[in-house]
Parts: sequence; C-alpha cells; structure tokens
Amino acid sequence: MGLQDLPDEKKEQLILKIGELIQQNIILRVLDELSDKEKDEFDKVLAQEDGEKTLAFLQSKLPNLEEIFKEEIARFKETAIARMQTIVGLTS
Repeated sequence: MGLQDLPDEKKEQLILKIGELIQQNIILRVLDELSDKEKDEFDKVLAQEDGEKTLAFLQSKLPNLEEIFKEEIARFKETAIARMQTIVGLTS
C-alpha cells in the first residue's frame, strides 16, 4: 500500500487520527457501560482535564476497562483491514 513511503509528517498525522478514532470508540463504549450517575461524575472528572484522574475514575467504575481497550483496538484493526481489502479489491 506504500504507507511506509509516506513522509514522516503524514505518518504522524495518520497515527494521531487513528488514535483519536480508537479513543472515541472507547469513550462511546465506556458511556454505554456507566450509569447515569456515573456519567455525571465522569463529566466532572473530564472537566478537570487530568488524564491520570480520568483513568483512575474509569478503572474504579469499570473493572474490565483494559478489556474494553483491547476489544476496541481489535475492532478498529478488523474494520481497517476490511476496508483496505475492499479498496484493494476495487483497484485490482
């Protein structure tokens, strides 16, 4: 696919975009698992803009947080591979 041939700046932009997409998927998943009260608490923690506190809060409310991370990363990979296969199939 030639991704290794991309300039470093483009690679960095791509990596950041992928990270943002995965993060959004994780947040949506987390919100599905929190109660309404916990969502309100989560909003307050997020407002503090402290990544460590946010992570600690989520770990305290979701003992399966690491599993959620792994599942969402795997889901992103599967989706990306499927899309790339479709693109490659269209251009072959």
